[in-house]
Amino acid sequence: MYNLKSAKRTMSRIKSVKAQVVALALAGTVALSSVLGSGVAYADSPNLAPNPSFENAGSDFGWVSDAKGTDASFGDINDPEFAADGSAVSVWGSKSANKGWPGYETKEIIPVDSNKEYTFSASYFAYYGGLPWMDMTLFDADGKRVGSVSTGTSPVQESPEEWHEKIYNFKPALLKKYFGDIAGVKLGLKLSLNYGVAGIEDGTVTVLVYDNVKFEEVAANEPDLIVTSVWADCCWGSPGQPSTTNPNGVPVFSIEKQKNLLEKSFIRFAVKNVGTADVTGPIKATIVNVTKDGEPWDKKQYFTIKDALSWTGGYDSPLSPGEEATTMWAPFVGTKNNQWKVGLYTLQVMVDHYKKIDELFDDNNVSEEFSFEVVE
Repeated sequence: MYNLKSAKRTMSRIKSVKAQVVALALAGTVALSSVLGSGVAYADSPNLAPNPSFENAGSDFGWVSDAKGTDASFGDINDPEFAADGSAVSVWGSKSANKGWPGYETKEIIPVDSNKEYTFSASYFAYYGGLPWMDMTLFDADGKRVGSVSTGTSPVQESPEEWHEKIYNFKPALLKKYFGDIAGVKLGLKLSLNYGVAGIEDGTVTVLVYDNVKFEEVAANEPDLIVTSVWADCCWGSPGQPSTTNPNGVPVFSIEKQKNLLEKSFIRFAVKNVGTADVTGPIKATIVNVTKDGEPWDKKQYFTIKDALSWTGGYDSPLSPGEEATTMWAPFVGTKNNQWKVGLYTLQVMVDHYKKIDELFDDNNVSEEFSFEVVE
């Protein structure tokens, strides 16, 4: 937060800067409504916003301005006593339009990972009741605009003698149902002219100054479970032995042998925590997408990976990042109607199917397809 020595002195400086920019524009040196340049993000910083402190000029500026049909004008400020970090940009306006709010937007699309979370923030200084509005234009993988999101207009007018910060938490995964997969964004720093929200008289000139823009990936601290492998094991009396396979290399289970405790084979799967935090307590799993001879087959099977230290599976809680737990089951146990019948099966294992564990990602919990054959 930055305090100013004098609001009057500050406005005098802003007006001086504005007058200089207007004069240059009239002379054909600077275009008020467009600051052209390619977006440049610092390679050694997690901040993805180009030229975030507006220190660079010319082709490295990285932002364009747009009046959106209003009477807005724009300027840059290079005054260390006023700009939060040496340089800043300003937008002035008083007359609304039906084309949106005037302000700045990044020239280039910034790529994002739809499975990650980001924060978009900026320092701003409001004068004459200037109302901040920060937005993001959303794009798909083909660079097509699919929509936008924003902070909206706050009815609370901030103190005009200090810097403030506005933050927008951006989670592309939560927006997928509205916009599909989001692959990129353009950041917007705007002046809202929605005067009615804050009780500002129509036609009043309002001013915003923006500085210190950040667009950063959030380093989440959560577990993330995946099924790393599914395989057949033989036999109950001698675990770890090679399983019998058919000519195509698919594991074979004999209903007759499954009746014998020592000859009984089983299926094992491994679950790994690839996240950044521990998992404690039992881990639930089930089988999904089951087929029998190429047709969907309604078969249920549920598992609980508990604290256990034996060849049958389990893990010693917690399951820390990078650690793996296993469990197993022996098909054909139970009543005859509950048995797996003769045929060729495929299935997948899904971990945390009830979504009881708060994970980094919920779309990577299903294993690769596993096949096996049941014979008499």
